[in-house]
Amino acid sequence: MAMFRASLPALAIAAVLGLGAGALALVLAGGNARQCGAGDASALAARVAELEAELARRPAGSGLQAAAPARGSAGQGAARAAGGRQQQVGPLAVAPPPDVDQQLKDLLTLAWNDRRGMREKLDDFLARHPGSEGVAIASKGVFELADNRDVLPDTALAELYLEQEDPAFKRVLAQVASTRGDNSLIELHIAEAAAGLHGATPADRQQALVELARSRHVAAADRAAPLLRDRDTGVVLDALLALRATGNQRHVAMVEGLLDHPDESVRWLAADVGRELRMLSNEARTRIDEGELAAELPPLPLAPLAGQPRCVATTG
Repeated sequence: MAMFRASLPALAIAAVLGLGAGALALVLAGGNARQCGAGDASALAARVAELEAELARRPAGSGLQAAAPARGSAGQGAARAAGGRQQQVGPLAVAPPPDVDQQLKDLLTLAWNDRRGMREKLDDFLARHPGSEGVAIASKGVFELADNRDVLPDTALAELYLEQEDPAFKRVLAQVASTRGDNSLIELHIAEAAAGLHGATPADRQQALVELARSRHVAAADRAAPLLRDRDTGVVLDALLALRATGNQRHVAMVEGLLDHPDESVRWLAADVGRELRMLSNEARTRIDEGELAAELPPLPLAPLAGQPRCVATTG
């Protein structure tokens, strides 16, 4: 018992010496190794307070080893800090892109035990995939069946056009009907799109011209031609582009009337469009060409790059 009491002063002295050594180490780390005078006491106290605050902010049980694992053992330190459970730190999980080829194959395949026709399959597919990706895949499917009236009859095209609401899909339906020789749907679609040509703002009129240009039918050029006299230069330029995409030789004189336009960009584009339309006959684009239709199909979703890793959720 006496020996224990005698050791108390020694323990106190050792504790003081330990604190002094720690303080000296902090001063040396701060770049004040040459002297440790009274003026350093406040700086030392502030540094100690910062370290204490930093330790207080760390979660319980965390250490420098867990926070910064060695490079040679990637992830092992984090696994040990998590109680041995392997965890992977990375971006949040994202849904993989759709398998377009497989979805298109399933859409176009009429199974022997499936009583639905192609019209019903397209309706069901768009109900399950109502976004732009579903519209693009359905449009591609309709395009692939342009020459197959047995699988996709003309009546099915008309019924789908009247039932569906997406303008891009309706346009493709009408264009496929035109490739088969029936222009009634594409003329109806052009009439609906042309309503925007009377918009109060130039942006409204320009949007309508863009939609008319996508039709690739000469009826759209007849609707767009009056806007060659629009007061807004941007509208005039878009009207020229619409005529380039839908017009034929009948529209050359209208385009060349802008060769003396005060805006240089209008004059240049008018000359270029006039040269292209002069190469077409008066009967061109009265029936939609399959090549031009293919260029206006809604873009399909991009497939993942080969070898690209997919993000997965980490559950611990």
